[in-house]
Amino acid sequence: MHPWHEKISLNTSQPHRIIVSSMENGFPVHWHQELEIVYVLEGRMRIGINDELYALEAGDVLFVGSCELHHYEANPQGCHKIILQLGITAFDAFSDLIFGQRILTPHLRANAGRDLDGEDAALREAFKRHFATIHEEWRSRKIGHELVLKARISEIAALVVRRLPMEPYSAQERTKRLEQLDRLNKVLKYIETEYAGDLSLGSAADIAGFSPTYFSRFFKEATGSTFVDYVNAFRANVAKRLLADGDDSVTGVAYRAGFNSIETFNRVFKKIHGRAPSSFRHKK
Repeated sequence: MHPWHEKISLNTSQPHRIIVSSMENGFPVHWHQELEIVYVLEGRMRIGINDELYALEAGDVLFVGSCELHHYEANPQGCHKIILQLGITAFDAFSDLIFGQRILTPHLRANAGRDLDGEDAALREAFKRHFATIHEEWRSRKIGHELVLKARISEIAALVVRRLPMEPYSAQERTKRLEQLDRLNKVLKYIETEYAGDLSLGSAADIAGFSPTYFSRFFKEATGSTFVDYVNAFRANVAKRLLADGDDSVTGVAYRAGFNSIETFNRVFKKIHGRAPSSFRHKK
């Protein structure tokens, strides 16, 4: 699976995917055609959508629109959440009302107080009830739980169609988004294949077809991260896998992941994963 375009295998009889997890190791910038809904059961997490970063707490709901660039930040303390991904066929004849639309209120917060108006608060409570049922049915696996899950997911789809504020992208905006994804895909593929070597902003800018100055702005707006920070985070995630799966020394792992300085490696790794690489290896 390419980190820049997540291809989710769904079928018409079950056009959804449910993920229940208490771990949060982070996930780099990616996109997919499916609508994604995140409901936090317990703990905290941060998710970036394009250049916006959302801090989620227990009871919060976050919507990631179709083909929206997004990423999950790592949280060493973990976060218990449900991720629901809905394909086009989940909405039947109403798919045009969802896909190709901009979600105007992507974050419904549990502790928003007066910042959340009455309609948004009622909508969040409705989603909360459905996700509570989904969690219980997913956990208990009682006979017929598939039918209950299917019913609740259909009700969630109906809530999205009827009550989630959206507006259509203009033709110009759709064209710009597709062009942006194409350029960004090429750059992220370059990072994935060349991370162990000498990556440079200039080379990435050439691949995107931009000047270095314009590319820096483009990359930050698209991913919410600078090019250097993104590359360092990618390398730190590679290093984490190498530490978990191999026997190389910490120094060897640092250089294999593309870091030229042990000091930089230790600093970046601790920032991304919450502890030093040597500590991670001892606790694996």
